[in-house]
Amino acid sequence: MALFARTLSNAVSRYVLPKYDAILSSQLQAIQTRSLPIVWSSTTWHQEFYNSKTDLVDESEERTKYLESKEDFKYVERLIPSLEVPEPPKHDSYPTPSGWSPPKGSPEGLPYHVRRTRYHSHPVSIQQKHGGNQIWTIVKNVDGDIWTFGNKLLEHLEEVKGAEVGMTINEYAKRVFYKGVFKDDVIKWLENEGF
Repeated sequence: MALFARTLSNAVSRYVLPKYDAILSSQLQAIQTRSLPIVWSSTTWHQEFYNSKTDLVDESEERTKYLESKEDFKYVERLIPSLEVPEPPKHDSYPTPSGWSPPKGSPEGLPYHVRRTRYHSHPVSIQQKHGGNQIWTIVKNVDGDIWTFGNKLLEHLEEVKGAEVGMTINEYAKRVFYKGVFKDDVIKWLENEGF
């Protein structure tokens, strides 16, 4: 096997490489003299001539005139969607028919605060893990002393359920996880607290 490999490498270096060296050197000579682009095809090197795009534009023709108007931009601005969610409208009574109510304002002296989402709703969601075998209620956007908030809400949920509830806190993400489905109970508690 080694003899065959050595024979093959000798044949390649003796017959094939000089042939390609001659092709490459002729192509390089053409580049140096004419400055033409080279394109690789699957078999050999060849030159390709391109028409420049400036040949397609007639510079002697007069270009189209236009007028810039900043006054008419107000009509265009109405069509551009806003990057911010608008403030919710004022209602006569709360909660609204959809169940939404604005934050009342948390009492002074609380070591924690729960911010609403950018859509003015409570940051509470349900997450299913392991194919639905584990269901967690997640409270997000908890600022301040997250442990005090977590334990206070845990006491309320255990009182509502009448049993022990599992809790996990992720301080870095500002999230508190409660094992079970407590979304409605957590939202009512947050509204009562003023968030």
